[in-house]
Parts: sequence; C-alpha cells; structure tokens
Amino acid sequence: MITFTDIQQHLNVPFEIYQKLPGLSTSFLKSEKNGVKPDFVMTDKVRVGSLVDSILTEPGKADMSSLLYPTAKDIAFRLKKEYPFISNLMPQVSYTALAEHQGFKMRVRGRLDYLLPLGDGTSTNLAVVDLKVTYSSEAQIKALIEHMRYDEQMFLYCKFAKVKVAYLMFYCVPKKKCILEKIEFPDTSPWWEEKIINHGKVEAGEEIVPVKPKMELPPRELPPSIGGPGFGLTPNNDFLNG
Repeated sequence: MITFTDIQQHLNVPFEIYQKLPGLSTSFLKSEKNGVKPDFVMTDKVRVGSLVDSILTEPGKADMSSLLYPTAKDIAFRLKKEYPFISNLMPQVSYTALAEHQGFKMRVRGRLDYLLPLGDGTSTNLAVVDLKVTYSSEAQIKALIEHMRYDEQMFLYCKFAKVKVAYLMFYCVPKKKCILEKIEFPDTSPWWEEKIINHGKVEAGEEIVPVKPKMELPPRELPPSIGGPGFGLTPNNDFLNG
C-alpha cells in the first residue's frame, strides 16, 4: 500500500517555477534510463498539443505568432464546444507530496491540466481532468492509455487531489472527434510501488540512505495494431510536467 503525506497544492505557479519544485514526475519515471531522462524531441504534433493546452488553460501565454496557432485554436474551440464545463475547472494546478511504500520514501510532483473542485468553498475535489491531443484513431485510445501509462499518471493526480475518479479528455485529430475517458482507481498501483522502491530512500536513524533498484515490472508493449507511422499521441506538456 502506498501512502501520500505532505501533499501541497501550488496555485498560480508558472511552469518554470513548477519545474523547480521538489520531486520526481510520472514523465521522468516512465522514460528514465539509469536515472537519466532522454532528451525530448519537440515535433509539430507536440507543439500543436502544447498550444491547445496553452489556449485552454493559460491563453495569455499562447504563442499567437506560431504557424501552428490556427490549427491549435480550432482544436481548442471544438473542445470548448463539446465540453462547456471546461470553464468551471481550475487549470494548471501543481502538486508536490511524499510517497511512501514499505519504508521507502520518494518525493513526487505533478501538474494537472484541470481540477474539478466541489464548489462549496471547501478544499474538497470531485475529479481531475487531463487533456490529450492525439493523431491516433478512436479505436486506439484504450491501448494508448495503457502504453503511455496515462492511468499511472492519473493515479498520482488522484492521490494529490484526494479523489478516486479521473477523466482523460482526448481530441482525435484525424476524425476531429472529442472523447472523454473515465478512469477509476484501486487503492494502490504496482507500478508506483516499484518506482518508490527503486527510486526512493529509507531512513536509518538520522541518515537518509539511497537504495538500489530491487524490483522491476515488465514493460507494457505497444500492440502491433497501433504501431507504424500513423501512431502518435501528442501529450502536450506531459513529458515535461506529468
């Protein structure tokens, strides 16, 4: 079982400040090799996703001079038309926390695209929502969620917000279609348990002792049916702030 303590919410924090917050992100943990994260290559597909994200969550920071802006603006318009509740969500909410499993402790961080609060003036939340722009087909969505480990990303976000439900808000570019996927979670995650043991530390008296990796889950393979040049998920800033 994983416990999360020292959960801190960081509101109105610029992305540059978020990157300096303590903790490991899902994006780092699912791509690192021997503690090093490979360089992330920005493509036009990723830029479109990032622009959509900016237009919807931080419109003042969207680069209107970009040649990709009209495409991103059209996608953002379609998403707002399909999901008018977007305007009631809290955008770009950052969190940090201490995750613990079997005595191993690891600082984690994440930046939610959206948080759905209860709206009664309390700190109670209903769900977390994350935006994904994909160049894959509707039929590939569930396989993409599993392969890209978006379920694990949402598991962490749910723990941050103390909710049990997350929504992935997809926009499929080829068919210009919006898809809302609901994800409900068990109390723990074997993937996160592994990461906490492999990257966490144990306390020995007053000394913090790093621990070498002790366990490893088998990788999730990409189903052949969604491979090839047509496959591609634009994860907005997922590889940066997830």
